[in-house]
Amino acid sequence: MTAAPPPGHAGPVVDTGVATVLELVDREVAAHPEAPAVREPGRVVTYAELDRLADTVAGRLGREFGIGRGDVVLIAARAGVDFTAALLGTLRAGAAYLPVDTTYPPERVEQILRASSAALLVLAEPGVADAMSPSARTTGLADLVAPGAAGAPAAPGGRAGPAPEDAAYVIFSSGSTGVPKGIVQTHRCLANFVSWQVDGSGLGRGRRVLQVAPLTFDVSVQEMFYTLASGGCLYVPEPYVRRDPRDLVDYVIDERIEVVDFPQSLIDVVMALPTNFAHAPELRHIISAGETVRVTEALRELLTARPELTLHNHYGPAENHMVASHSVSGAAGNLEARPPVGSLVWNTYVYLLDEQGEPVPDGEVGEIYIGGVGVAIGYTDAELSRRAFVPDPFRPGARLYRTRDRGVWRADRTLQLLGRMDDLIKIRGNAVEPREVEAHLMDFPGVRDAAAFPVVRADGAVELHAALTGDPPSAPDLRRALLAVLPDYMVPVRWWLTEDLPVSPNGKLDRKALPGPGAQPLSLVPHHSNASR
Repeated sequence: MTAAPPPGHAGPVVDTGVATVLELVDREVAAHPEAPAVREPGRVVTYAELDRLADTVAGRLGREFGIGRGDVVLIAARAGVDFTAALLGTLRAGAAYLPVDTTYPPERVEQILRASSAALLVLAEPGVADAMSPSARTTGLADLVAPGAAGAPAAPGGRAGPAPEDAAYVIFSSGSTGVPKGIVQTHRCLANFVSWQVDGSGLGRGRRVLQVAPLTFDVSVQEMFYTLASGGCLYVPEPYVRRDPRDLVDYVIDERIEVVDFPQSLIDVVMALPTNFAHAPELRHIISAGETVRVTEALRELLTARPELTLHNHYGPAENHMVASHSVSGAAGNLEARPPVGSLVWNTYVYLLDEQGEPVPDGEVGEIYIGGVGVAIGYTDAELSRRAFVPDPFRPGARLYRTRDRGVWRADRTLQLLGRMDDLIKIRGNAVEPREVEAHLMDFPGVRDAAAFPVVRADGAVELHAALTGDPPSAPDLRRALLAVLPDYMVPVRWWLTEDLPVSPNGKLDRKALPGPGAQPLSLVPHHSNASR
C-alpha cells in the first residue's frame, strides 16, 4: 500500500549544485575580477580586491586568533568595504559572523556577547570594548583588513572551511524573556536562498543594489550576498543618507540604483515625497519584507506607469530566512491592494496546522509551520529552541519552525499572511517582543506596571507606545534611560499614564484595549524624576 504524501504545499525541489554561498562568490571573482563589487563614499573595490581582502581576514583570523569551524565572530562595524571583507573572511575561516550595530548600548552588546559565546570581537570603534568583560578577545577592524600576507585561510590544526550544516551567521532580535535571542542560521540555508534569488526570483544578474537595511536585520544578508553572487555592485551610502528618505531617494536616482529592499513603511514615506521612485528611471525591482505589503494608490500609479518595474513581496522569518515570494507589476496586471506572500521558494515546504497540530484544508486559516533546507539550527537559548523548532510529524527525522504566524492557502495555491498568533511587533521591519521592553520599564522606580503595544498611524506605519501605572519618571527621562540599554527601534515614541492596565474577563492583560480608558499622555501628567535604575 502506497503511503499518503505529506500534507501542505512545497516549493520546487532544486539541486543548486553548491554547498556554501562562498562558491557562488568565488565564481563571480573568477568571471569578472575587475568589475566593481562594493562602492562606498570615496572608495570602490573590485571583485579581485575584495577577494584579496577577504583572504587576508581569513588568514589572520586563523593564524593569530585560532578561529575556525564552530566559532562565532562578532563584528561591530558600519556597512561598507571593510565590513563586507570581514564577513567573507570570517566565513572562509569556517566561522559564523554576528553583526552588531555600532550604536547599540554597551550593555546590550555585552548581553549578545555572553549569549553567543563569540570567540572574537571585531570592532570598528574601540570604545565599544570599554564595557566588555576583561576576558573578551578583541581586534580592530582596520587591523584585520590591513594589506599584508594573508597566510592560509584555514584555521590552525588543519580545520577545513565550512560545511553546509555549519553556522553561517547569527542574527539577534528582541526576546520575550527580557534579553535578546540569537538565531543561528546555516550555510545550507544561505546557499539555497541566494541561489534562488540569483536564478529563480527574476531579479537578474549584474545589478546595482542599494545596501540600506541594518546589518542586524537579516535583509542585509540578502542585499550583500545576492549582489556578490550575481556579479552586481553593492552601493553603500553614508549613514546620514540612510536616515533621511529624501537623501535616500536622491542617492537612488544619482547612483542609478536598480534594486532596493525597503519595508512597507519606508516605501510609503518615499512615495509621499515630491521626488520619489517615479523619478528613478533606472530602478527595476523594489523588494519589501518584514512588514505587510500594501499596493497603495501611489504604488499602483507608479507600477502602472512603469511596466518594467516590479514589486516583490517577500516572506520569511529569520528562523528560515526566505520562504515565499510574490511579484506584482503593471505588466502582469496583478495590482491587488493586499497581495499574498506568494509561492514557496526552492526546497521549502509549509504546513498550515490547527491548535491540535492537524492540517487544515486549503482555504481555512491555520498556523504556519515551515520545513526544508532553510530551517535554522536554533536559538542561542536552548529552551526557546525546544519550543520553536519541533519535530515534523509527517516527515520522520525532519524539523519544523513554528512561526506563530497565521495564514491561508488561496485558490491559486499562493500563501496569504493573516497576522500573528502572539504579541510580536514589527517596527521598521525589526522584530520587537513587548515583554522585553516591559521588563526594562519595570526596572524604573515608581513604575508599578507596564505594557508596550503597537499603534498603526494613518499612513500605515507602526509606532511603539507604552502604558504605565504608578508614579513613573518623565517621558524624556524614560527615553534617555532606555536608549542606554536598548536599540532605538525598541524605545517607545509615546507614553501613557493610566490608573490600571486593562484586563480581559479572565484577568489577563487585554493588549487590544491599551492604553486603557482614562489614559493620559505622560508628558501632560505632573511627575517627579525617577530616572535612576
